[in-house]
Order: sequence, then structure tokens, then C-alpha cells
Amino acid sequence: MPMHDALAPLTWARAFTTWRFAPVTTALLIAALLLYLAGVLAVRRWSPARTASFVAGLGVVAAAIMGSPGVYGDGGLFWVHMIQHLMLIMIAPWLLCHGHPVTLLLRATGGTTHARVQAIRRSPAAAVVFSPITGLALYMAVLFGVHLSSFMDAMMRSPALMVLEHVLYIGAGYLYFAPILTTDSPAYPIRLFGLFMGMSADTIVGIVLLQATRPPFPAYARMHPEWGPGPLADIHGGGAVMWIGGDGLMFVMMLIVAAMWVLDRSPQAARAGIFLEAARQSALAGTGHAVTDGEPAREHLRASADVDADEAALDAYNALLARMNERQER
Repeated sequence: MPMHDALAPLTWARAFTTWRFAPVTTALLIAALLLYLAGVLAVRRWSPARTASFVAGLGVVAAAIMGSPGVYGDGGLFWVHMIQHLMLIMIAPWLLCHGHPVTLLLRATGGTTHARVQAIRRSPAAAVVFSPITGLALYMAVLFGVHLSSFMDAMMRSPALMVLEHVLYIGAGYLYFAPILTTDSPAYPIRLFGLFMGMSADTIVGIVLLQATRPPFPAYARMHPEWGPGPLADIHGGGAVMWIGGDGLMFVMMLIVAAMWVLDRSPQAARAGIFLEAARQSALAGTGHAVTDGEPAREHLRASADVDADEAALDAYNALLARMNERQER
């Protein structure tokens, strides 16, 4: 781990060229890459986009740990550490999940090995580990546990805890995003809600750090390089990265999932759409009061197969808007 007095001032050039060699990390990343490529060769027919996504995810992990985010983040710049955090817990897991490594493993194996992998995948334990609730709970626990406790101080004094932090980021991020991206369940509204809850956790951590009145991590402050921003300003910068950067990334991911829903023609996606349409019809039905052909408009709304294509339903909706407008004018 580099000490702060050995760090040159961070510039744009150094941000893209600084590198430190970590033998264990390099070996693990190469092993993961070779195993994945071996699976691709065994399957033969595999999406190049998935392969590219997985390789890019490994590249993000390498850059976060061995590039400037790792060097300067571990060396005392908290706002750079938060960039590393986002790379390891959000960007890298998102890309790795899009590589569908579990699906590749199932397709690349056969016989007894395939049966064992399938049995583990369908076991009650795996159902709990890979459930959306577990993923969200772990994501939030890591987020709060690392940044709103004394863990950061202890980590700066222990290289082993620093490695554990990296593992927690990647593992929590993968378990959080895997159910959202690589399974047929949960339904799309639940996926979007899960991302929204993750965004809320990012916001809470960012705001807490932005409101700090003194550096909350003394060990980190002691390593702070003299040429950097003040220790408290550095904490505030990290909070801004977490809040703005984390929420921004999560919002982009929500847009991607929403686009996946729109383009999905599966029965599961259709059922989710039907559920939302039914909820909208029910909400509108509760406000309908006009009468069309002797039948209350609310009954038209409840019975309509498509609110937007039903004249009676649209009349009720327009009546709702008119009443809302009248109330605002009063």
C-alpha cells in the first residue's frame, strides 16, 4: 500500500497512467478470464456481447484496485476512494452480471458436473442467497457498514481489511444486480423498486458524509496528502461522489431496466404490464363520476381492456383532469 508521502499530486495524466502491480489480484483476474473463455470455447455459440461485458467487468476491477483509484484512494484521498467504491460495487458487478457467468457454466458443463451445478443453483440456500431481498440487504449493509462506522479507520491500518473491503464491494454488488439482470424473476416493477432502494441508500450515505462537521476517519485523515484538499473537504467530496455519482449511475441502470421491460415480449413482462394497467384503471375508477349511456364511468374504467382506446374511459379520465384543474384554480 503506497504511503501518502510517496504520492505525487494527482493530475489527469496520472489518473490514467498510474498503476501498481498486485500479484494476487492479477492472478485471480487472469484465472477468472481464462475460465470464462474456456467456457465460451466449450459452448461455441455464445453472445460476443456477453463475453465483452464480462471482460470489461474484469478490466474495471483491475483499474479500480491497481490503477489510480486504488493507488490514490488507498493512499489517503477519500473522494478518490469513493470513485473506487462505485467502480467495484456498481460498474464492475453490472458488467459481470451481463456476462451471465452462471448461465455459461451450466451450458459448458455436462453429465455429473452439470447436475451438481444445477442442484446447487436450485437449492433452498441458493434461492436465499440470490434473492432480491438478500442482494439489497447486503448492498445496503456493506454501504452503511463501511462508510458510517469505524470500519474505514480499521481498514487503513490493516491491508487484510482493505482486501476484504474490495471483496465485499464486488460480492455485494454482484448479488444485488444478479437477480435484476440475469433471471426471469422478480417482475420488472420489483426490479425497478430494488434499484430505487439502492439509490436511496447511496443518497443517505452521501448526505451523511456531506453533513460531517469533522473528519469521521482519523486514520484516513492522518494519511491525507498535504497537496490534496483539506481532510474535511475531502470527506465532503467523497459524499458528493457517492450521492451524485451513485444516484446518477443507478438512474442510468433504472433506465436500462425500463428499456428491457419495454422491449421484453415474454409472458412475465406482459403480466407485469397488465398488473400496472389494472392498478391504473382501479385508481381512475375511484375518481370517475360521469355517467355514459346510463352506466357510471367508473364501471367503464374497471371493465375496459384498454383505458387509452376506450372512449368512456377517456371521458372519465378527462373529467378527473377537469376536477383537478378546478381545485387548483380555487
